[in-house]
Amino acid sequence: MSTLNASEDEIRLERLRQRRRSYSLWRLLRANFYDLRMLLRQAWVPLASLVVLLLASALYLRLDYFPRLCVESGAFCGVDGDFATSLYATLLLLVFEAPTDFPNDLGGRLIFFGVPLFGLFFLLQSVVDFAQRLFDKGLRREGWQTALASTFSGHVIVCGIGRVGYRTVLQLLDVGYDVVAIDHDMGSEFAITMSRLKVPLIVGDAREPEVLTQAGLARAHSLIAAINDDLLNVEIALAARRKCPGLQTVMRIFNRQLDQHLELTIGRNTAFSSSALAAPTLAAAAVSEAIMHVFHLPGGPLALSEVTVAGESDLTGFVGAIEQAYGVRVLRLRDAKRYERRCTFMTRIEGNDRILLLGSLDALERVRLANRTDSKLSFLSAQMQPVHDEPRPNTVIVCGMGKVGSAIIRLLLPMKPRPNLVAICKPDTPRWQIEDLEAGGVRVLRGDAREAAVLEKAGIADAYAVAAVVGDDLANLQIGMVARSLRPEVHLVLRVFSDVLAERLSGLFGINTVYSTSALAAPTLAAAAISREIDHAVDLGERIFASQTIVIDADSTLGQRTIGAIREQDNLLVIALQHNGQLTQLPTPERSVVPGDEIMVLADLKALHRLHTDKKRKG
Repeated sequence: MSTLNASEDEIRLERLRQRRRSYSLWRLLRANFYDLRMLLRQAWVPLASLVVLLLASALYLRLDYFPRLCVESGAFCGVDGDFATSLYATLLLLVFEAPTDFPNDLGGRLIFFGVPLFGLFFLLQSVVDFAQRLFDKGLRREGWQTALASTFSGHVIVCGIGRVGYRTVLQLLDVGYDVVAIDHDMGSEFAITMSRLKVPLIVGDAREPEVLTQAGLARAHSLIAAINDDLLNVEIALAARRKCPGLQTVMRIFNRQLDQHLELTIGRNTAFSSSALAAPTLAAAAVSEAIMHVFHLPGGPLALSEVTVAGESDLTGFVGAIEQAYGVRVLRLRDAKRYERRCTFMTRIEGNDRILLLGSLDALERVRLANRTDSKLSFLSAQMQPVHDEPRPNTVIVCGMGKVGSAIIRLLLPMKPRPNLVAICKPDTPRWQIEDLEAGGVRVLRGDAREAAVLEKAGIADAYAVAAVVGDDLANLQIGMVARSLRPEVHLVLRVFSDVLAERLSGLFGINTVYSTSALAAPTLAAAAISREIDHAVDLGERIFASQTIVIDADSTLGQRTIGAIREQDNLLVIALQHNGQLTQLPTPERSVVPGDEIMVLADLKALHRLHTDKKRKG
């Protein structure tokens, strides 16, 4: 597969397939031993019946039949005490070969008739069927998946392999965690991929204690409930905690209020609203270009944007100088072939490099405007005039007033300068919801945003962006196509559920204008299942970067050090610092961290894990 043309997800899948081609021999031996025990437990009735029948026949031959034959005809004398001969004669009876003459007594006749008839029946029911199931795992896929799951320890259980659950599994595997999945259907959309990635898939209701036991709950590191139903996810988490009270559980929740109440009841970072995780990125994308992801912080949003550096532009130079000039941080640096380079203050950025930047929306916009070919050499030309950007339209049209649409408007309202907001909602939208929006200065229209007349009435002729965020992929795609037909240059933000569809449509509508809600929500679920302290996370292809809030105490390894030293030595980027009640976002590298400060760091999960390990070791 060409890595230059493949998407991040395709690259990840190929990487995981190469890394997890087969189970280890030791794991297979343990799984087969467990499977053997389970088969014996299931087949014990016919097996026990067969053994009892054979033993009864052997005892009859040894204690009664052979001694009588010896007295009557002189045959079989001397073998009456040999149990092996009696057992061998019984096996001959089993295959319809009589070892001697047919007996005259009723008990003997029953034995001679019963052993071949009933014995063959029990043999087919137990031994033959048992052997076939033991060696042909395809006949009992569910049992073999349970056997494989029995060999896992310290793993993460993911309940619900839909869009969010599937993506969460991929990200957990990519950062090195074993996963056991639970789903109600072995024929689900992603079941084949789970099998290829060597992820055991337990079929059943994750609320049932037996199903959780089959998934190895007692040995698991954590559990993620990612089903498309709030109540089911809560029930799964409660069932898991009932069996393992100290287990770390993470729930995917749609209702934002329920999310907040659950965290107060069950614990911090245990429930995450998909709409709340996705809305900040969608809101920022509606007012700014090329936004990949947004961290919604108390001091204002910080966004991620990937930029391909133009030749001899103002973005070429040393990392430290670029960061200081534009108030951003370089999170990742790749060359033109996508090879990642180590990023320090003295690393030089060249033309065609791809840099992943973290900064405020205004700072990232300044970076975008500065990224012009030969802009660094403009002072050499007396003919070149300063570039003045035309004032751009300031209207954002939000199509869809569900949980995501409402959250987007809530986030856009306090922005400064605030865009002119127009909301298009369904004809049956409650009047109170419309009145709330209008009271906040939002213009609201009832209608179908897929109709050109509705978009024209909303003011698309003067709009900067159209955000299509209804709960239907096809409807959002239709809104986008109609909007572009009316105004080709309008900035589009489309919400889709399928991450695959999001990648395909990005090429059609422009980079980073199509967002998958599962792609935006899954990284945080995965990261929170690994560490309770995680606040938010983003998938950056080969790594998951997560934010975490840390209170600096007297024994902290981060105390009395500068922001720059923490970044260079520990690979922890301090994105917010609160000192004496004053909050600073992206503090300067020279600033020191002292006991009593509260910092928010952004780093990949491995760096955060090292931080926790050092803290435990020191403690």
